[in-house]
Amino acid sequence: MPRLATRHAKVGKRIEAGVPRRQSQLESQAVRTIVIPGTDIETSPIGLGCASLGSRVSAAQGRRMLEAALEGGVTWYDVAPSYGAGRAEDILAPFVAAHRDSLFLCSKVGLAPPRHNGLMRLAYDLGRPLVSVARGLSRRFRSIKATRNRRVALSGDFIEASLASSLRRLGTDRLDVFALHDPDPADLDRDDVLRALERVLARGDARHISMAGSLDAALTAAALPLFTFFQLADDPDGRQLPALRQALDRPAGFVTHSVFGVGGARDRMIRKLKSAPTLAAEAAAAGYGGSPETVATALLMRRAFVVNPDGVVLSSMFSGNHLADNLRLAAEPPDAAAARLAERILSAP
Repeated sequence: MPRLATRHAKVGKRIEAGVPRRQSQLESQAVRTIVIPGTDIETSPIGLGCASLGSRVSAAQGRRMLEAALEGGVTWYDVAPSYGAGRAEDILAPFVAAHRDSLFLCSKVGLAPPRHNGLMRLAYDLGRPLVSVARGLSRRFRSIKATRNRRVALSGDFIEASLASSLRRLGTDRLDVFALHDPDPADLDRDDVLRALERVLARGDARHISMAGSLDAALTAAALPLFTFFQLADDPDGRQLPALRQALDRPAGFVTHSVFGVGGARDRMIRKLKSAPTLAAEAAAAGYGGSPETVATALLMRRAFVVNPDGVVLSSMFSGNHLADNLRLAAEPPDAAAARLAERILSAP
């Protein structure tokens, strides 16, 4: 089984190769580990989400940060065939080949890249330098319908063919977790879908099956023992994971994502910190000083670790400063007081 090593000293050297670094943060503490309930997986509580690998993030930058993340203690990597305008699995492959026994790997089936993917790749390649200067362009680009991934109709044959393609692109013979990506809840009642997933497990192509999508789909999957992982968006209102836990009659692994984006949580917190000096003062008194952007990022990440204390929180950590901050937060135990502060700010009028 993969083991987590203390590698912060190496991270500083790796990030020196071309991205910013905060060495004092990188070298201070070892990222803690969690044991996923119902499994023998011991991993970092922070995972690297690869949705932008090959699109907003170049292959060269991505490879540097993949190595830096592992050296910092991140052992969970989340990818899908559609990620990075269809490039992410290919870019990830050399990293997986070099470190397969030191990391946990999740890929998915169910979403495809945009229809005009060649044009999209060219647009990302040409626009990436501009986006690095004007961050707002990136948000507007992602809001265009033509840039969004497409849902693919699931069938047993398609599931097995997609997994075989992912394994080939990733250069590995197995996934630790194989997820249905944004499935229709009705797909989970179909015999061909369930039998295909059973064959995947029986062959050892994946160790665990996950549902990665809506709460409705997760609640449907909760009734099926085949599913031992559930991947959901982080919910600022704190309703999704409690509802899912209540529906489950067995231990399960939880992976959460979109800590800043659901309901515009980060933007909303930033606005409230800017408009309410008393909230900003309360955050500063609790040790969260700096810009509203910095405070919101730290509090939302701390809240995510409290909401999902024995699971994995995904983050796109393809900048040196972002990685350094997350390593520091993932080294510390979950902070319930910080989570309560985050929720007070979000719920303030």
